[in-house]
Amino acid sequence: MTRIALLSISALALTACTTTPTAPNAPAVNFVAAQIIAEPVVAPAPPAATSPLPREPRERRAREPSPVQALAAANTAARQRSTPDAFDNARHVFSYQEGALYELIANPNYVSTILLEPGETLSDIAAGDTSRWMVTEAMAETEADGRAIIMVKPQTTGLRTNIVLITDRRTYLIEAVSQAGEAYAAQISWTYPQAEREMGAASITRLNFGYQIRTIRGRAPVWAPTRVFDDGRRTWIEFAPEVAAADMPPLFVVTGEGAEIVNYRVEGQRYEIDRVFDIAELRLGVRAPIIVRIERDGLARRTRPIRRGPRS
Repeated sequence: MTRIALLSISALALTACTTTPTAPNAPAVNFVAAQIIAEPVVAPAPPAATSPLPREPRERRAREPSPVQALAAANTAARQRSTPDAFDNARHVFSYQEGALYELIANPNYVSTILLEPGETLSDIAAGDTSRWMVTEAMAETEADGRAIIMVKPQTTGLRTNIVLITDRRTYLIEAVSQAGEAYAAQISWTYPQAEREMGAASITRLNFGYQIRTIRGRAPVWAPTRVFDDGRRTWIEFAPEVAAADMPPLFVVTGEGAEIVNYRVEGQRYEIDRVFDIAELRLGVRAPIIVRIERDGLARRTRPIRRGPRS
């Protein structure tokens, strides 16, 4: 009996727990069914057309000149023209360089000349235009100076040609141009630095300083040479540093036939003569010139000099 009573009570308790209580006067709730709204689906845009990345510029190689351009550039670089500081009076003196082109400005109304080195022998001459250019050889031959001379003369203006001189020492490449007006090259010649350096290095021990210098008329001048020497082919006469070029006297070579003025070049405080001599004199003045004599040792007595000028 007791067990049955307990079960009845438990059943009643469970029933009470599962029953939903109703609130008094609770409002009715109306539920609205949810609507499903479909969101528009946007298709993804196709990928934009991609442009390739810019390429880095390739290094451009310098365009090699054509053979004609290379030749023109080489000739331009080798061409030697007249410059204001390269003149000895009317003579344009170039510095010789092997393979250089030397410009000669000519004029149909004048004769231009080309002067070679003393003792240099001309072997052959060639000119590009022989019909309108006169190119001939002559020889300036005196006791003091013997040098080959080439004379050049165009027939008209506006001409260009080249002249090749072949000697026993070197080859000269000359470009001749004819033009109108009064300007023209009276003469061109050369100095030879390379040959002089080679000769100087080889022959410095063979220089002859055996010369006597003495004043034979008048008082000893300030322009009296300090020393004289030769290398067997050329002679140099040196003056003191304080002697101005304008005060340097002319030079005469004395032989058994008399005294003859000699050609020389002035290089700073020095005369350069393209020959050797036994006796020479430096003279300054007209009526009573001061005379300084230069005598080569051991050879001065071979000739008896003839003195020019009035007798005292």
